[in-house]
Amino acid sequence: MGIWDKDGLLSALRKFSTWMSDKAAIFSRAIGSFYQRLQEKFFSIYAYLKNQFVSFPLRRKLSIIIGGVVFIVIVVLSLIFQQTEKRLLKSKLEEICNLTVQYLSSWDIKDNLLMDNYDDIKVSVLYIKQKNITGLDYAWVMNRKGECVAHTNIAFTESDRNYFSDEQKQFLLSIKDITQRETETHYEYYYPIFAMSKDASGQKKDVFLGVAGIGFSKDVALAPIKEAKKIIYTIAILVTLGSILGIYFLSDRMVKQILELSEGARQIGRGNLNVKISVTSNDELGQLAREFNNMVMHLKEKLHMQKFVSPITRKMIKRYLFANDESITSQNREVALLFSDVRDFSGFAQHHPPEIVVEVVNVYLDLQARIIERYDGAVDKFMGDQVMAVFEGMHRHENLVEAAVTIQKSIADLNRTRLSENRQILTVGIGINVGHAVIGNIGSKDRMDYTVVGDAVNLASRFCDVAKSGQIITSFYLYQKIKPLYPAQNLGSIPIKGRDEPVEICEIQY
Repeated sequence: MGIWDKDGLLSALRKFSTWMSDKAAIFSRAIGSFYQRLQEKFFSIYAYLKNQFVSFPLRRKLSIIIGGVVFIVIVVLSLIFQQTEKRLLKSKLEEICNLTVQYLSSWDIKDNLLMDNYDDIKVSVLYIKQKNITGLDYAWVMNRKGECVAHTNIAFTESDRNYFSDEQKQFLLSIKDITQRETETHYEYYYPIFAMSKDASGQKKDVFLGVAGIGFSKDVALAPIKEAKKIIYTIAILVTLGSILGIYFLSDRMVKQILELSEGARQIGRGNLNVKISVTSNDELGQLAREFNNMVMHLKEKLHMQKFVSPITRKMIKRYLFANDESITSQNREVALLFSDVRDFSGFAQHHPPEIVVEVVNVYLDLQARIIERYDGAVDKFMGDQVMAVFEGMHRHENLVEAAVTIQKSIADLNRTRLSENRQILTVGIGINVGHAVIGNIGSKDRMDYTVVGDAVNLASRFCDVAKSGQIITSFYLYQKIKPLYPAQNLGSIPIKGRDEPVEICEIQY
């Protein structure tokens, strides 16, 4: 039966241990889950506050950061000051209280305690009260029996000398040196009173006579610290608010200049280069504004210079801008070429002022350039009253012919309009050709022209020379490729300077 009891007890203990382990595991998981949720909540709040702070305007960020730093510095300094002041006040308080309790333990008090002359002790205690020491609320003297024989409040001794509780008596009768205790309302200082005497053998010994004590008000003692706290916190708040307001308004100029720079960048992004940032300082922002203005000026210069650089050259610059090789190699490939020249330009220039000549010629050159670009061509150069254009790509043949035909039709329409307005008119002859040519740099090291050279270019130029007003002249070779587009009239063969054999040419009919 005992064995069964023992086995049953062991089984119950094992079950209890298993149950406790399960409960501990459940509790551990619950604590872990709570901690994880708390951590997630903390990080979500932190992320929210961080996102809010990041989205603040720069002026508000500066105000918060600098205001916070100023506030923290002032609070830290004030805490250090308060602790120092508190130590000094407590040291001074201890000095005053020690002197007071030592007075209560003077020889007169000792003699009166030995002789049980309590009335004189009361006079001494009341004398302290009459001194009106600020913060000294009470003073008393206790004899060696634990009785309060004198108190600043006479009622305590007149009615009953059992002013102290048994616990207080036990504590006071046991002290051997000046002792300080702190209650909720007072700092209390106790000074044991001893008298020197000799025993029967003549040896000196201390005889315990009683204890003198005083109570100093904590409110009065800490009043300077509380007042200093108010002043410090008021100063901290005022300085912090002043710093925030000062930074807020001082940063106004900086923020305005940053916003002006931002708006200037947006205007440049929209294509407006007539932007100039006002420079109002010599600091980093002023330097940034000057550099921004220099950048805009350089952009305007480059944009203006693009008008004097052919699209072919611009493409070349983009292609090789980030290339490691500083030299630009020439390429030999098939290109489509268009030459256009104003007819009887010399006679027109002879009978009109230069200003009129330039104005009228620019009208016709601008018209041709826009048409060439419409058909994916590029004006390589303007040579006085002549235009040279290059067409590349898969549809270069068709684009070349379409551009030439459109130019002649558009000039005819323009001339009809100008004649109706009694304005000067010009006509052009066009030569077009397709063939292999070299595209590359021509010129010296200091001054180069990226252009197209080769026999195909020379032929196109010669075709232009042959073309009369309103004509489009090309080679029979090119006509074979584009004849489904427009019909052509065979003009026979013409001699070409520098060639052994004449070249068969055609006039495109449109």
